[in-house]
Amino acid sequence: MDVFEAMKGRQSIRKFRKEPVPREALLKMVEAASWAPSAGNAQNVRFLVVEDKELLTKMKGIVDTVVSRTTGKPIAPDKINNYNLFWGAPAAVCVIGGPYESTTDRLLREKDPKRHQVRRFQVNAGLQSVSASVTQFLLAAYALGYGTCWMTGLLIAKPELESALSVRFPEELLAVIAVGKPDSPPAKPPRKPPAEITTFR
Repeated sequence: MDVFEAMKGRQSIRKFRKEPVPREALLKMVEAASWAPSAGNAQNVRFLVVEDKELLTKMKGIVDTVVSRTTGKPIAPDKINNYNLFWGAPAAVCVIGGPYESTTDRLLREKDPKRHQVRRFQVNAGLQSVSASVTQFLLAAYALGYGTCWMTGLLIAKPELESALSVRFPEELLAVIAVGKPDSPPAKPPRKPPAEITTFR
């Protein structure tokens, strides 16, 4: 599949068929992700694929509990929403990021702590590297005929999920990608034209 076709065709999928995703296909998606650019070539990302229904249900329960406590509204055990839709997918690919500190980061940490603090939250090259990997994972999934949804809302329960998945500091859970064959994909919303979002100087 042409890369431009993949970029235009890919969309977030929130309903999946029950059929499992072959591990060979998942490994192809991860391989594509591994070729994404990363700051300092740190390659500070790994993927934890959850296929086990019992663990997926445990993750859903964790997320539902925190969301319910936060919103004050109970969530039924069989209810799928934007926080827990990974539960309805054959595979939930947990994106685990490792720490990254550039020469610039170290310099600012020592010489200008205030600017370093701002940079950590506004630039964060390590997080940008992980995002690039996720993007390539999504494009590969689409090219292989699978639907995905890049999820961060469930990180409302980040520490609890990290504990359940045995993710230990300094690594952290940064996103979950729901993966499966699309079931009735919605119409794709339009995008702004290039001329509208581009400025030349």
